[in-house]
Amino acid sequence: MRKIAAILVLLIVLFVAWSAWPFFGVYSLARAVQSGDIARIEERVDYPALGKSLSGQVLATYARLSGLPLDRGLIGNLASAIADPAVTKIISRLALAQFLQNGWPTPVLGDRPPSIPTPNWSALGDVWQLYANAQYGLRDFSLRLPVTEPRARQYRIILTLEGLTWKLTGFELPDEVLERLARELMKQKAG
Repeated sequence: MRKIAAILVLLIVLFVAWSAWPFFGVYSLARAVQSGDIARIEERVDYPALGKSLSGQVLATYARLSGLPLDRGLIGNLASAIADPAVTKIISRLALAQFLQNGWPTPVLGDRPPSIPTPNWSALGDVWQLYANAQYGLRDFSLRLPVTEPRARQYRIILTLEGLTWKLTGFELPDEVLERLARELMKQKAG
């Protein structure tokens, strides 16, 4: 009976440790973003995966707003050719740091419009709010920020376990931010 109790306690401890581990990655990224430490941000970001995530979102929104059908043919390639260079600028070192801090890539698209929500890395919320806004997979973890905002105004950060480090591989944007980004890209391409 004692062995079963010991195994049960060990399994509970392992479960709690596994559940808490991604939050240490989130807090590490949050500290780097708050301090503007670009080198530490770079350690916590998988740039190719993040670029793919942002490109897909911007591309889909751009296609929807411009009326282009989103397919894998010529039109899809054309829309991708428009979105990818802008996303490359957004995930540059300085622009990404600004984007994570303010929810807007200031060096790329100028000042953040006042109506755009910001991911509040300073007020991540209490343990229960974080767990309520988190989703777990075996190697993937996502969290919606800020936890006090309605879902429509929340950013969703996606971390993936790479080796023993949780890295930012996705940054899903609220529709309001995506539409504004797509409109800004349309303006830049037109002008």
